[in-house]
Amino acid sequence: MRNLPSTLAAKRGLGLLGGTFDPVHTGHLCLASAALSAIPLVRVELFPAGEPWQKSRISSGIHRLNMLRIAVEYEPLFRINTSELCRIGPTYTIDTVKNLREEVGPAMPLVLILGIDQWLNLSTWKNWAELTNYVHIAYCCREGTVEKPIPDQQIAWVADKITAPEALIQMPAGRIAHFEMAPHRASATEIRRTISTQPYAQAMKTLDGWLHPGVAQYIRSHGLYGVMRH
Repeated sequence: MRNLPSTLAAKRGLGLLGGTFDPVHTGHLCLASAALSAIPLVRVELFPAGEPWQKSRISSGIHRLNMLRIAVEYEPLFRINTSELCRIGPTYTIDTVKNLREEVGPAMPLVLILGIDQWLNLSTWKNWAELTNYVHIAYCCREGTVEKPIPDQQIAWVADKITAPEALIQMPAGRIAHFEMAPHRASATEIRRTISTQPYAQAMKTLDGWLHPGVAQYIRSHGLYGVMRH
């Protein structure tokens, strides 16, 4: 699944990819892989959200964690970090990156990986402008995009922070870069809708390539998303 950099540049730092992963799908893994291809990171840490404040209805943490474990079992450059699941109350990214910075110390490069939807919505996050005090940000654009989208609310904040993705490992935090990945249609919302409205076998055909087979079987076995068994 992963196209690793052809260069032999020394790898440093950690990528951080958060989400509800409800369910985890191949688009999530492709995003993490694209980040690893663009930025010479040691690995990507996946943070399943506990109680994301912008989403009111999500599956239980144990189901989302189990599906994530299945999906990345044989992915040595991905590691699951359960710190948000263990937190009581709403989870905010600013709190996560503050805590992680305290854990790893001041010198470790940390790169927050964002999909384009998260990037465009960043100014609605709690204390969003403080994120680069603790981490870099690398946001994903689709391949072939000519204009790199920077929302109006973020233009001034971004202005003196832009750098190349491979340069992010040269300092601990404070910079912003974009990287590309091939377009991917997988959507957790569409997966849940399809599974709830189509018989299981038909739903899997509709969602071909979007779910790890083990994750698909887990969804069926536990009756998640109102799965239609026949």
